[in-house]
Amino acid sequence: MIFQGLFNILDLYFTESGLLYDNIDSFFQTQITVIFKNNEQPLEQRFHVILDFVIKELVGLGFDKQYLELKLADPFLNFRKGERERIKNLIDLYEIKIAPIIYEVFLEKIVDYFVSDNVSKLILSLKSNGLIPLEYIIEMRELKNLLEKNPNKQENLRRYVHIRDSIFLKFSENKCDIEDLEVLRDPKDRLQLTYLVFRIIDFFHMESFFNFSHIKQYLKENIDEWLVDVPLISLKNPDIYFCGIYLAKHFNLLVDDQKIKGFLSNLIEEAIDEFDSPLIEATDGTYYFLKAKELMDYKLTPDQLNKLFLADSKYFEPNYLKNLETSQLVVILKILNLYNYLDKYEPEKINAILSEIELRMTDDGITQYRDGFISSEATYYVLFLNYFRDTLEKLEKYPLLDNIISRIFRNLEILDFCSETNNDLISELFYSCESLKLLNCIENKEMIIHLTKYLFPNEVKENITKSEKFPQSDAKFRHLKVNKVTGETIY
Repeated sequence: MIFQGLFNILDLYFTESGLLYDNIDSFFQTQITVIFKNNEQPLEQRFHVILDFVIKELVGLGFDKQYLELKLADPFLNFRKGERERIKNLIDLYEIKIAPIIYEVFLEKIVDYFVSDNVSKLILSLKSNGLIPLEYIIEMRELKNLLEKNPNKQENLRRYVHIRDSIFLKFSENKCDIEDLEVLRDPKDRLQLTYLVFRIIDFFHMESFFNFSHIKQYLKENIDEWLVDVPLISLKNPDIYFCGIYLAKHFNLLVDDQKIKGFLSNLIEEAIDEFDSPLIEATDGTYYFLKAKELMDYKLTPDQLNKLFLADSKYFEPNYLKNLETSQLVVILKILNLYNYLDKYEPEKINAILSEIELRMTDDGITQYRDGFISSEATYYVLFLNYFRDTLEKLEKYPLLDNIISRIFRNLEILDFCSETNNDLISELFYSCESLKLLNCIENKEMIIHLTKYLFPNEVKENITKSEKFPQSDAKFRHLKVNKVTGETIY
């Protein structure tokens, strides 16, 4: 999903994208229709056979098989609610599920062509097989020439394009260490680290490359050990009961749901008794409780919600708010928005939080405190805040991409998977990726131009700025979205 913005840029800048898609369809759809038309299996079963065929064809054209397997592990290829009714025949199956992924496979290599000579042989193969039309090749060559005349932009694009491969390489090289995180003695270290690492693995759909049998066994057999609330919780150090619940649900493990709900029931009562305003005084703990509640479908009463969320004016004084992290300030607003409590707060309280957040937005980037360091976590939450408030234009002048990309490669360089691993490194890596997701999947004018300005020469930015379509409504690759309330990916 971190390439979606690049695909939009190419579709807006190039004039011959339609020819590319037509050639790809002519090659694949024709073969699929002819070869599989007499297959009597249900469409879902035929789908997997067709995917194997597509992989074989793409490998024959010169694509790397491991790259394709990683690409086809995307959850987009799972049948979702409502799709079974829409997909009635092979043509529907191709257009709705198969073609968008094939387009992306091609577009990713086309983007790679602009920053590397390693794909020249593949591009030549695709051209000779009639998949990339001459008109499109000419546009590709012209853009590459333009990038070569702007080496700083080409280097920015090169680093960006290689983010996913660099993360995959780092995690692959440490496969055994990642799979053995379960052996860490401290349950807190074990689950927090596994959760954070898994979120990145899941982000890039790498789960099939790892064996999580150890952690699955631990979760099933040691619920009393991980179903506990621990102190010093933060967004980068999530509560271990939440980590356990999240991983158990993701792995579809059978755990004692009633026991977990009983634990959550006690937890909410303890929080209400301990804090005058759990949302403000224990923001991160409240956040993870609410996320666990949603995973377990555990209901709260209106009275419990009021006691969790409502807060006295003293908590909105500048001297109090200045001690909260930027991400905490945004999480407060996110929770209030999620549970429809924004309108129950006096405007001056909301404005006090927004004003405090503004103080963390510096010319160098977004900081966690007024005088703190630049933070990927803070960057993500401020980006999300402006997304759900429809104020993204406020971020135009900030060097978001430069900070995000630099921190990704810095953290990858020093990251190690062991008991001494600093959760901050993995957390910052995760939030950097989440920020890239927002920048790519919001798909409005501000975000596309923000990407273009950093990654491409000024001629491209000026061309796209003048475009009347944001994004191209007829672009055929996937257009993943981000839920404005929850921040979750919409497939």
